[in-house]
This record gives sequence, C-alpha cells and structure tokens, in this order.
Amino acid sequence: WNLTGNAYAGDTGGDTDASPNELILTNASGNQSGGVFYGTPINPLICSKWTVEFDYRIWGGSAADGLAFCFLDVPPAGFVNGQGVGIPGNANGLKVVIDTWNNCGGPNPELQLFSGIGYGECNAGIVKLDNSANNLGFVRSNNYQPVKITYINGVVTLYINNVQYLTGNFPINFSGYMGFTASTGGATDQHSVRNVIIYTDQATSNAGSDISFCNGESGQIGVVNNPANVYNWSPSTGLSNVSVSNPTVNLINNGSAPITQVYTVTTSLASSPGVCPTTDQVAVTVYPTIQTNLNVLICDNSSYNFGNNALNTPGTYIDSLTTIHGCDSVVTLNLSVNPTFLDTISAEICQDTAYTFGSQQLSTAGTYTNIFQSVSGCDSTIVLLLTVNTLPIVICPDTLICLGDTATLIPQGTLNYSWSPSNGTISQNGALTFSPTQTTAVQLTGTDSNGCSNLINVLITVQQPPNIILTLSDNPACFGDTIIATVFGGVSYSWQSPTFFNSSLSSQSSVALQNEVFSIIGFDNLGCSSEDSVVLLVNPLPILQITPNQSICAGDYAQINISGAVIYTWEPQGSGSSSQFSPLFSTNYFVSGIDANGCENSISTEIVVNPNPIAGLSAEPTITTSDSPEITFTNFSEGATQYYFDLGDGNLVEEPLPTIYEHVYPFAEGNYKVYLLVENEFGCTDSTTLYIQVKGDEIFYIPNTFTPDGDEHNNIFTPIFTTGFDPANFQMEIYNRWGELFFQSFNANKGWDGYFDGKLAPLGTYIWKIRYKNPDLDDYKDITGHVNLIR
Repeated sequence: WNLTGNAYAGDTGGDTDASPNELILTNASGNQSGGVFYGTPINPLICSKWTVEFDYRIWGGSAADGLAFCFLDVPPAGFVNGQGVGIPGNANGLKVVIDTWNNCGGPNPELQLFSGIGYGECNAGIVKLDNSANNLGFVRSNNYQPVKITYINGVVTLYINNVQYLTGNFPINFSGYMGFTASTGGATDQHSVRNVIIYTDQATSNAGSDISFCNGESGQIGVVNNPANVYNWSPSTGLSNVSVSNPTVNLINNGSAPITQVYTVTTSLASSPGVCPTTDQVAVTVYPTIQTNLNVLICDNSSYNFGNNALNTPGTYIDSLTTIHGCDSVVTLNLSVNPTFLDTISAEICQDTAYTFGSQQLSTAGTYTNIFQSVSGCDSTIVLLLTVNTLPIVICPDTLICLGDTATLIPQGTLNYSWSPSNGTISQNGALTFSPTQTTAVQLTGTDSNGCSNLINVLITVQQPPNIILTLSDNPACFGDTIIATVFGGVSYSWQSPTFFNSSLSSQSSVALQNEVFSIIGFDNLGCSSEDSVVLLVNPLPILQITPNQSICAGDYAQINISGAVIYTWEPQGSGSSSQFSPLFSTNYFVSGIDANGCENSISTEIVVNPNPIAGLSAEPTITTSDSPEITFTNFSEGATQYYFDLGDGNLVEEPLPTIYEHVYPFAEGNYKVYLLVENEFGCTDSTTLYIQVKGDEIFYIPNTFTPDGDEHNNIFTPIFTTGFDPANFQMEIYNRWGELFFQSFNANKGWDGYFDGKLAPLGTYIWKIRYKNPDLDDYKDITGHVNLIR
C-alpha cells in the first residue's frame, strides 16, 4: 500500500484503544488531501466479483469534505489540490463517495456512485442519495462505522452499517488500482479508515503430497473430488484425466537417472468456472530400472571382486541387484587384464617452469628415472631425458585513448602471440584492435619456436568522456517564450541542433515556436567528447473566447463570460470566468488567461453604454376642481424618439406627442395617475408620473423647476402637501440621469438646495422619487417626476 499526500498511520479518538492502527488520510485542517492505494494493478476482467469491507470515521472539524473508495487507472501521487475528496482531475475509474458537504445545493450529507474521468458531484450520470429524507445523519460521526462495497459483473452496491443505500451499473474494463482518497476542502475534518479487507470468492487448490514409484508402475495424485469445484491439470503428460480432482499418473523412465514431473492443478468454483482460479503443485518422481556396464582393467598379478567372486581372468560377468528405491539394477562387468611396462621418454620445458615427474618437480636439464603406475594401475618404469629452453623477450608499449575510440596494440619479440582477455580483433601478426569502455590491463603472451612463452601486462588507459550537461531555462515552455540553453562540463562545444550562428558558445537563446531537440557535443582538454540532448516541449497558448461586444443602456448591467483558461486577470475590473458590469460610459475590458500549463494569452471586448432619454412632463394645474378639470401638459422630454402617454382616465396618446397637450378630465371628483414612457433610438427608456387631483382628498404640489442662485426666490426644491399626507412617513430621493443618488430626505419640510458633495450640482434635469403615506387609507404611494435645475 502506497501513502500519498497527508496520509499516515496513527490513532484517532473514534476507537476503543490507543494503538496507531488507523490510516489517517487528513487531519482536521483546511485544504488537506490524502490517499492510500494498493501498489499492484488489479484486472477486474479476471476477477469480476469482489467485495471491499472497511470501517471509516469523519469527525473533529467543521464537516468537510468527504472520503472515497476508488478504482483508478492512475492513483494520486502526492497532494491533490482543487479536486473533490482528493481524487485527481484526470483519474478515470470508479468512485464510491461518502460526502459530508453537498456542493450541489442539496441537504448534507450525501452518498454517491460515479464512474468516469475526475470527480464532480454535480456531474451527469452520478448515482447519489442526499439527506432529503433526513436519514443520513449518521454519515458524519465520532465513532467508526462499517462499510461494505460489492462489485458483481459491473453492478456496484454500497452498504453502511449493513444497510443498502446505493446501487448502480458501472462495469470496469481496464486494469487499475484500488484505494482510498479524502480531502477537507475549505473547511475541516479528520478522515480515517481501518480494518480494510478486499477479497473475492475462490476455490482452494490441493494437488496432494509428492509421490514416487519405479518405472513400469503408476501412482495417484490430488485429493478427493469436491463437487463445488472444477479442476484442470497441466501438463497432461502421463495423466489419466486432466479434469478430475485425483488423476492417475503413468510415466515411463527408460533412462538411467530418476525423472521428476511437476503437475499443476488449477481450481475454480463450478458456479464461475475459470474465474479467479487458484493453483497448487505436486512432484512425481519415477526411478529407472538401472542397466550398468562396468569396464574394469586389472594388472596381470591381481584380481577383481564381483559379487561373491574374486576374478582374475578376462571376460564378461553379470549380476542382479536392488536399488535403494527398491527398483531392479542389472550390472554387466567387462574385465580386462593388463601387463606391466618399461619405457624411455624425452621432454622439453621452458625456463622458470617445472616438469612433474612422479612426485618430483624438475626444472634442471638431465636424465631421471621413476617407477609409476600405468593408467590401469600396473607398475611402469620410466626414464626421462629433460631439456630446459630460455624464455623469449616480449615488447608492447602502453597506450591512451578516449572512451569509444579503438586502441591498436602491436607486439614484438616472438613468433606467436595471444591476448587475455581476447576482446577485440587479433591480426595475423598478433596485433590487438580493442575498444575498451574503461581503463583495462591486458596480458600479452609471446611464444617462440620452442614453445616457450613470456607474459607482460599492457595498460590501455581510457579517458572517460566529459560529463556534458545541457539544461533549458524553461521546459515545457509556452509558445513564443525565450528559451536559454546552457551547457557545462567541457572546455569547448559544437551545437548540433538547432542551428546557431556561433555554435561554440556555452549559452544560446531561442524562441519556443514548436517542439524541438536541443543537441550539443562537448570536448575535454584531450579532445574526448560526449553528447547531450534535451527535447523542448512547447505548449500552445490558450485559445480564449469572450462575450462579443454588447450595448446597454445607462444604469443597466451586462455580463461578460470568458473561457479557454483556468486563471483570469481582468482590466480595469472583473474576476473569475464571469463578471457583471454597469459602467458609466463605454468601456473596453481586457482579460488575460493562464491555462493549466501556465501559458498566457489575452483578449478584449467592449460594453457600449448608450444614454437614457429623460422623460419630462409638467401639468398646469395639478390640483383643480371638478367644475374646471382642464389640464395643460408640457412635454419637455429629452433624447426621446417614441412616446407612450397614459392620461390616467382611460385615454392614451401615442407618438407623436406635442410639446403642449391639453386635456379635459371628467367633471367629477377623482384622482388620476398620469404616466409618460419615452424611448430613444437605442431602445433605452425612461418614465415619469404626475398626479392630477380633481377635488381629490390628497392635495400636493411639486414644482418642476427651481433656481438655487442665492436670490430670494425659488432656491429650494420642496414638495408642498396640504391634505391626505402623513408627515411622519415621508421619503424623497433625487437622482441624476445616470442613476446616481444626489439627495435624500425623510422630512417633508426639508428640500434640496441644489448642492452635491459640498458643490452646486450641474445645470440639468434631475429625477425625483417620493414615497408618502395616506393616513386615511393606511397606504403608501410612490410618485416620481423631473425637476429642472436652472439659474
């Protein structure tokens, strides 16, 4: 089992002992991840039914993030940042997740089954169960809880506390790694597991005990048949049946030595033949019937004991025996009788050597006599005539080469030469051509016409090549980056690729435009060389896509979406992959995006801000009596191309709307809400409302113009209410045409003096909004209109 990230063996507070027998994947700290995975890959196509059992505990913090059992093609290596429950974003396979923090908006906690690349609890195809029924409160607990996960031909089922909660069909068709991951995300909790068991149902193989017998006999291997199993023996040589539990073995041994055959039985369950098999072996030894022929020589004055007889006559004799294994053994004796000898020999030796003559070591020339035994053990008298020859003088100088070069060693002084070791090529004149990989001493032996040899050592010193190391400043690089290639380890250099103007420099710069091989040869002070190369990998710049240019009306919002990278930087403002803006004027937005490889590109878009029209409308009078309900409306709207004018009594006036419009209301008491909507060529709108009172209960007057010029007239914009008005429930706000709040009052007697931020506001038309309460009706009313600031 391989531990990664924060995983370590320790002790938690959720069990009954203090032994460090739990695997703690994360501590109760934010942004931790840990994993433990079995180091040998498992092929579920071989074992299609398996079970995982373990105890888990999630506790000690603020309930995040979760723990998962995984079957992955590539397990995590080290810490996993930014991914759910510690699962790498590129890992493909099965994930069974106990999630204490539901990021999809459902009630916590949640159980999940998912198969695919990465992990996302909101992904399509995920099988999940959240706490909507309020039955998963036990998922996060201070105590360890048992979990069982079964996999049966792709059907995955999750049990917690022996209760089934989820099942789904997620077949796995690749070899992968089993293990656990966990992470805490932005919150905290300690995640741990213990008592992990992963197993599959298998039959037990039993090939029985080893047996032996003599040639011509037979034996039985295996054990009594178990009807729940199926069997297969290999090899089939000599077996009565390869598919039974206890076949009979009948092997023939016509040789002279015992033979042993190892048989392997493969056993699987009859319910799943061939699936998850087990094996066992048994050795069968067959001893031969031994036929032995003895060829014996004796001297003419001795005898040979054979069986119960002492033989001294040449001939053929036969005897039958029993081997230690109880098998027959037939011995045939061919007896020969040899005479004794008398002989004279001559021998030559070389200086500094000795001639063995009986028990003597002779190194001086002369005549010597000795009595030996012949090869048949008979006495033999030998007379030796010994000659001693001088040694030759052998010459060959030492040499120095570079690693990879060839050394040619030319010997002198004798007739024939031999080299040890004899690596390389030896010419007819004894010259050795040799390419050693390290400093080597070889032995040269020269032999003269007398057969005498002399030996010298010849040293071939191999100069190791310089350790040439080529480095790149960035690798992988992004398209268009400047790459600095630097080499060291030699005294001079020659660049092979790419082509540089000055190929002898130890440092070169290049622009990363494509994947490319940097290769160089370096030389030391003896001219020995070696080569190094580095493959530059060039990642393309991210391809960014941004919301196209768009137009809005002043005060509205526009959303800009950006994609193609993972990290974004906005100018003049914005963040992430999507932002909303309500600029005061047309603005270009520039976004730089950095992808997962760290490569950066930029793109821009524009939000064009179109001005709003100003709906301007006044009425004279606004309060009248039912006997003279004639009202004169003045349209002083600005920037409008279309109009919608609702007089409040069922009469509508659509474009064109004249500057002066007169209207007669019904000759009866009544209150009328007059509404004007204007629109410009950009589709931007504005509206204003007036209230006409014909003998109404509510009488108020709101001027449409004031002159804050410091004289004695009309310096304050103040609404005048007479009847139908509660002074304790009053609010007035003044806005400019861009929607900025210039003034606010909660006192009906306090009006606007025309100042904003300590300065007199610019000339123009401003929007007023008033909310007041009718005390008789206990109802709030909102009215709006325009006021002109002039001097």
